[in-house]
Amino acid sequence: MAGILKVEKNYDALKQFRKILRNEIEKDLYKRIDFSQDSSEVVIRTTNAFTILKIAVIINGLINETISEVEITEAEHKLLSHKRPKKQKWNVGDIFLLNLRDDTYAFGQVLRKSYGSPVCGLFNLNTETIPTVAKISNHPFISVLTLLSSSLDKGDWKVVGNIDIKINIDEIPWQHSGLGVAGSMSYSDGTLLELANAYYGLMPWNVYYKEDYFDEILLSPFKRPNIAKVLSRIEREHYRNEKNWN
Repeated sequence: MAGILKVEKNYDALKQFRKILRNEIEKDLYKRIDFSQDSSEVVIRTTNAFTILKIAVIINGLINETISEVEITEAEHKLLSHKRPKKQKWNVGDIFLLNLRDDTYAFGQVLRKSYGSPVCGLFNLNTETIPTVAKISNHPFISVLTLLSSSLDKGDWKVVGNIDIKINIDEIPWQHSGLGVAGSMSYSDGTLLELANAYYGLMPWNVYYKEDYFDEILLSPFKRPNIAKVLSRIEREHYRNEKNWN
């Protein structure tokens, strides 16, 4: 979103985009839209199919892409006929899978709930098969973050079991602990998945607006791994241009 609106941060982009939506969407419908953002993405959610389509049309207008009436009609039919999948149930202690870009697995655990949002730990484990939850839980966490719940709710992160939590709250940086204190931080669920991919060398490490973004969300004593793909200045610029992030 920051790239589309030509600003540095998604925080500023979301403020600007919300202003655009307030001018384009009826007040009652606008109130039913949920927004969130972090440095890697902006997330917009609503249960109203026509509002989703309207937002998509507005975004396409911002990037100078025209949608034909036929395409809009087809999209309306698809949205109206779509049946929302049943939510996956998840609880504190649940172990879940993250499917990585090379078809291997990383693993996380729900450590607590913070105002309905999961505080999740990412284990230092990458495998081609799924171990037992006991074996998974024997590995340390490389990061702990408060996340949006959508990937757990939708079952994109499949729950494979439940086991006792082996990390104490005082081992987690306060801003990531989900305790609700001033300065607490929350992230899109995509952040945990992207960190896992970057940590195991499956995507570039230094491509967000802050080059050390992933370094900052690692849990001590973990550091940037040797296999991390660190792009040169020119490579980074090219990558960000391809993603329309600049």
